[in-house]
Amino acid sequence: MSDTRIMLIPSDPYFVPDSEKQFTARKKLAEIAQDAEAFEIVLSESVQFFDCGSNFEKVFCPSCGMEIPATWWIERMNEDYKNGFQLNLYQPPCCKVATTLQNLVYDWAQCFGRFALVARNPNIGTLDETHHHELETLLGTKLIVIYQLL
Repeated sequence: MSDTRIMLIPSDPYFVPDSEKQFTARKKLAEIAQDAEAFEIVLSESVQFFDCGSNFEKVFCPSCGMEIPATWWIERMNEDYKNGFQLNLYQPPCCKVATTLQNLVYDWAQCFGRFALVARNPNIGTLDETHHHELETLLGTKLIVIYQLL
Protein backbone atom coordinates (compact mmCIF):
# COMPACT_ATOMS: atom_id res chain seq x y z
CA MET A 1 0.00 0.00 0.00
CA SER A 2 1.29 3.45 -0.84
CA ASP A 3 1.63 6.39 1.52
CA THR A 4 0.36 9.87 0.81
CA ARG A 5 1.40 13.16 2.33
CA ILE A 6 0.03 16.65 2.24
CA MET A 7 2.91 19.09 2.65
CA LEU A 8 2.48 22.82 3.17
CA ILE A 9 5.56 24.87 2.27
CA PRO A 10 5.94 28.68 2.28
CA SER A 11 6.04 30.17 -1.22
CA ASP A 12 9.18 32.06 -0.10
CA PRO A 13 11.73 29.21 0.12
CA TYR A 14 13.72 31.01 2.84
CA PHE A 15 10.78 31.74 5.16
CA VAL A 16 10.57 29.89 8.48
CA PRO A 17 7.70 30.81 10.83
CA ASP A 18 8.44 31.18 14.53
CA SER A 19 7.95 28.15 16.77
CA GLU A 20 4.64 29.38 18.22
CA LYS A 21 3.13 29.74 14.74
CA GLN A 22 4.49 26.31 13.79
CA PHE A 23 2.86 24.70 16.83
CA THR A 24 -0.49 26.46 16.25
CA ALA A 25 -0.55 25.48 12.55
CA ARG A 26 0.36 21.87 13.36
CA LYS A 27 -2.50 21.76 15.85
CA LYS A 28 -4.91 23.17 13.24
CA LEU A 29 -3.75 20.64 10.64
CA ALA A 30 -4.40 17.87 13.18
CA GLU A 31 -7.98 19.18 13.56
CA ILE A 32 -8.42 19.26 9.76
CA ALA A 33 -6.96 15.79 9.12
CA GLN A 34 -8.16 13.97 12.24
CA ASP A 35 -7.56 10.51 10.73
CA ALA A 36 -3.96 11.18 9.67
CA GLU A 37 -1.32 8.71 10.83
CA ALA A 38 1.22 11.36 11.80
CA PHE A 39 2.09 15.05 11.63
CA GLU A 40 5.55 16.47 11.21
CA ILE A 41 7.26 19.84 11.13
CA VAL A 42 10.29 19.82 8.84
CA LEU A 43 12.97 22.43 9.51
CA SER A 44 16.24 22.78 7.63
CA GLU A 45 19.18 25.18 7.78
CA SER A 46 19.37 25.08 4.00
CA VAL A 47 16.80 25.09 1.20
CA GLN A 48 15.51 21.60 0.39
CA PHE A 49 13.36 20.22 -2.45
CA PHE A 50 9.87 19.00 -1.55
CA ASP A 51 8.65 16.68 -4.29
CA CYS A 52 5.31 15.11 -5.14
CA GLY A 53 6.76 11.59 -5.40
CA SER A 54 4.98 9.36 -7.93
CA ASN A 55 2.61 12.20 -8.81
CA PHE A 56 5.44 13.89 -10.75
CA GLU A 57 4.48 14.48 -14.37
CA LYS A 58 6.26 17.34 -16.16
CA VAL A 59 8.05 20.67 -15.74
CA PHE A 60 7.17 23.77 -17.76
CA CYS A 61 8.81 27.12 -18.45
CA PRO A 62 7.06 29.91 -16.50
CA SER A 63 7.71 32.38 -19.33
CA CYS A 64 6.61 30.62 -22.52
CA GLY A 65 4.81 27.54 -21.15
CA MET A 66 6.89 25.02 -23.09
CA GLU A 67 7.71 21.69 -21.48
CA ILE A 68 11.24 21.57 -20.06
CA PRO A 69 13.19 18.41 -20.99
CA ALA A 70 13.69 16.17 -17.95
CA THR A 71 17.42 15.89 -18.68
CA TRP A 72 17.85 19.69 -18.55
CA TRP A 73 15.90 19.89 -15.28
CA ILE A 74 17.89 17.06 -13.64
CA GLU A 75 21.19 18.65 -14.70
CA ARG A 76 20.14 22.01 -13.20
CA MET A 77 18.97 20.30 -9.98
CA ASN A 78 22.38 18.63 -9.63
CA GLU A 79 24.23 21.84 -10.52
CA ASP A 80 22.21 23.97 -8.09
CA TYR A 81 22.61 21.74 -5.03
CA LYS A 82 25.55 22.63 -2.79
CA ASN A 83 24.68 21.71 0.84
CA GLY A 84 21.17 22.85 -0.02
CA PHE A 85 19.67 24.46 -3.08
CA GLN A 86 21.01 27.87 -4.11
CA LEU A 87 18.12 28.71 -6.46
CA ASN A 88 20.38 30.37 -8.99
CA LEU A 89 19.09 31.78 -12.27
CA TYR A 90 19.11 29.48 -15.31
CA GLN A 91 18.10 29.97 -18.91
CA PRO A 92 15.75 27.17 -19.99
CA PRO A 93 16.34 25.74 -23.46
CA CYS A 94 13.04 27.06 -24.85
CA CYS A 95 12.84 30.86 -24.63
CA LYS A 96 16.04 31.62 -22.68
CA VAL A 97 14.22 33.83 -20.14
CA ALA A 98 16.18 33.32 -16.92
CA THR A 99 14.34 31.70 -14.01
CA THR A 100 15.03 29.74 -10.84
CA LEU A 101 14.14 26.11 -10.23
CA GLN A 102 11.55 27.38 -7.72
CA ASN A 103 9.75 29.40 -10.40
CA LEU A 104 9.40 26.56 -12.90
CA VAL A 105 5.85 25.26 -13.24
CA TYR A 106 5.59 21.72 -11.89
CA ASP A 107 2.82 19.26 -12.75
CA TRP A 108 2.03 18.25 -9.88
CA ALA A 109 3.15 21.00 -7.51
CA GLN A 110 6.68 20.76 -6.09
CA CYS A 111 8.78 23.46 -4.47
CA PHE A 112 11.77 24.44 -2.39
CA GLY A 113 11.93 25.56 1.20
CA ARG A 114 13.39 25.39 4.69
CA PHE A 115 10.08 24.66 6.45
CA ALA A 116 7.22 22.24 5.82
CA LEU A 117 4.15 21.18 7.71
CA VAL A 118 3.30 17.58 6.83
CA ALA A 119 0.37 15.22 7.39
CA ARG A 120 1.05 11.55 6.55
CA ASN A 121 -1.89 9.60 5.14
CA PRO A 122 -4.28 12.44 6.01
CA ASN A 123 -7.37 10.77 4.51
CA ILE A 124 -8.94 14.08 3.48
CA GLY A 125 -8.35 14.12 -0.28
CA THR A 126 -7.33 17.64 -1.25
CA LEU A 127 -7.06 20.48 1.22
CA ASP A 128 -9.99 22.84 0.71
CA GLU A 129 -9.42 26.56 0.15
CA THR A 130 -10.85 27.57 3.52
CA HIS A 131 -8.39 25.37 5.41
CA HIS A 132 -5.55 26.41 3.11
CA HIS A 133 -6.26 30.07 3.89
CA GLU A 134 -6.56 29.37 7.65
CA LEU A 135 -3.13 27.72 7.68
CA GLU A 136 -1.63 30.62 5.70
CA THR A 137 -3.05 33.05 8.25
CA LEU A 138 -1.71 31.03 11.19
CA LEU A 139 1.77 30.77 9.67
CA GLY A 140 1.82 34.33 8.32
CA THR A 141 2.77 33.39 4.77
CA LYS A 142 1.42 32.11 1.45
CA LEU A 143 1.67 28.32 1.21
CA ILE A 144 2.21 25.88 -1.63
CA VAL A 145 0.36 22.60 -1.11
CA ILE A 146 2.11 19.47 -2.32
CA TYR A 147 0.36 16.12 -2.62
CA GLN A 148 3.03 13.47 -2.38
CA LEU A 149 2.42 9.85 -3.36
CA LEU A 150 5.04 7.34 -2.25
